[in-house]
Amino acid sequence: MSKALLAFDDKSLLLSTTALDMILLCQRRGCALDTLLKGTKLFEQDLRKATTKISPAQYLQLVSNCQKACPGPELAYLTAQSWLHHNHSPLLLMLRHSTHLQQALLSFYRYRSQLLPLIYVRLQRVQGQLRLVLRPSFALGKQQAFIEQLMLHYLLGLVKQQLGDTSRLSISATGLDHETSWLYQHQWQLTPELCLQNCLSLPLALLKLPFADANPVLWQQQQNWCLYLQQSIPEKAAFTEQLEQWLFTVLRQSPSQDEAARHWGLSLSSFKRLLAQHHTSYQQLQDQVKACAAQQALLLQGMSNKELAHRLGYSDEHNFRRAFKRWTGLLPSQLRT
Repeated sequence: MSKALLAFDDKSLLLSTTALDMILLCQRRGCALDTLLKGTKLFEQDLRKATTKISPAQYLQLVSNCQKACPGPELAYLTAQSWLHHNHSPLLLMLRHSTHLQQALLSFYRYRSQLLPLIYVRLQRVQGQLRLVLRPSFALGKQQAFIEQLMLHYLLGLVKQQLGDTSRLSISATGLDHETSWLYQHQWQLTPELCLQNCLSLPLALLKLPFADANPVLWQQQQNWCLYLQQSIPEKAAFTEQLEQWLFTVLRQSPSQDEAARHWGLSLSSFKRLLAQHHTSYQQLQDQVKACAAQQALLLQGMSNKELAHRLGYSDEHNFRRAFKRWTGLLPSQLRT
């Protein structure tokens, strides 16, 4: 495996960066701290320590508790706003003082384990646009929507803070409701499109525009801190993330579960057990990858059903259409319209 594995119970997330702002926002709205920490095995004194680390499982429980205490899409937006003005996280300061957006995205990709390694970003270049597609590293359950919305709001906020305008960006989002759509329109003047995955698209020309707070000296100082922190927070990726990225590269071959297990040097039983520990299965992951690839090809490349069937390893377009309906609840023709 290319990277060390991040497991649900690995205490590798810095509480002060990842979750503290969210907890404090809920407290300001009158939520009791013991309610917010319920089921996490965390205590008030843990919040005061800059070095407290939590596991993905603890973070997901915190998100669940905070969502129950402060329901609605606003919590993700407000947490992202706190990140934009965070003065204690080397990575967030590093992103703010980057020379331009390209440097910021590269820095985020390299050091994301110090912020939120529960999702990863797939980059796609399409017709002069860069698409940042958010993908879960784990099966995140009901908390996935919050975590991905948090990242979308942060990325939009970074562009607005440093470049002054988000009008040239576009958003695709899953499970849109009226409140979420209104928030994007009101805060960012963007109307999100309903899609199978959360995605931010921006013109390639924006990548090299200078940031308002660009400061090479401060950027280098914060990078040194990130390098130092990497000794105690080593770069890890969930097995499901690594497997999913591999599946994107072998779409046409459509490897079986036996073939995938052999590729990763595991017995079939160990392979299944590892996926079960991440609350997913090989079929679920393979379906998700094919659904994402099909959606991109349908909407952005205008492929026919016959071309897509060939790309995804189906014997004919009829089998592809049935599979697409199973993945999405829609026929390809419905998604095109």
